[in-house]
Amino acid sequence: MHRSLKGMSAMVVASLLLFLLFLAPAGSGAADDKPIGSITAIEGEVYLSHKGDTAAFPAMLGDPIYLYDHIQTERQSRVQILFQDESLFNLAENTYIQITEHIYSPEENSRSSVFRLVMGKVRAIVGRYFKGAGSRFKVSTPTAIIGVRGTHFVVDATLTDETTVVCIDSATDVVVRNIQEDIPGEVSLTTGLMTKVLEGMPPSLPREIPDDLMMQLLMDTRVMLPAMQGGPVELRGFLEKEGAVTAPELTEEKEMPPIPVAPDQPLFQPIPPSFPGPPPPPPPPPSP
Repeated sequence: MHRSLKGMSAMVVASLLLFLLFLAPAGSGAADDKPIGSITAIEGEVYLSHKGDTAAFPAMLGDPIYLYDHIQTERQSRVQILFQDESLFNLAENTYIQITEHIYSPEENSRSSVFRLVMGKVRAIVGRYFKGAGSRFKVSTPTAIIGVRGTHFVVDATLTDETTVVCIDSATDVVVRNIQEDIPGEVSLTTGLMTKVLEGMPPSLPREIPDDLMMQLLMDTRVMLPAMQGGPVELRGFLEKEGAVTAPELTEEKEMPPIPVAPDQPLFQPIPPSFPGPPPPPPPPPSP
């Protein structure tokens, strides 16, 4: 099972590398008026809003992504986002995520990214490890915080009071704890392990991922790539280049390279206040 998963992960990484050919040199950091990523695949209805927008608008293939953006997928809809640090996100249907922090400085070998998964499922490949001071990569949900250094993982926050974290393929641990700092306990996941974090509870003990759950999560977060079918993709934002890009056919699978680890560098650091989630539903009408 794990061997086949590594093959699937390698195919995703290989497709990512195709798009990296068009990355423009990055500056010392990403400001909220400069793109930090781009939509590289999209299915169905996906909505996007930038900082200061009063309403979301339909997202399109190649649209730039900015710091503080909100991305939401509707039913039977998915989207893939490639970030300038080479991280790749696949969002399943009925998913809502916010980008609360993104600081990328290749000159200083540092990257600090924080995402808030309000609801839904996201699969991420964080293939690069940065050694610079303050580097981190975290995903928060209503019940959990997930910290990684370099890995392929899935976070499922479909239920508001429960988060499932699955480590598909990793050269380093995925560290998970409750989002409430006063709740002690954290777990580390390696390849093929999962945990659940319930509201007000520490993470469950790591256990092996059932094959049917693994395949379901992979299918839920699969996004078809138009470029892989030989079609043109207009790349905008930081991926901008003259003309259309046609991706060649992938004929070889490559293993994800080992990622160096600095054990003395903590995964968890304080995160700034994030955007509030969607407004609560209206109260039920009074009983007659």
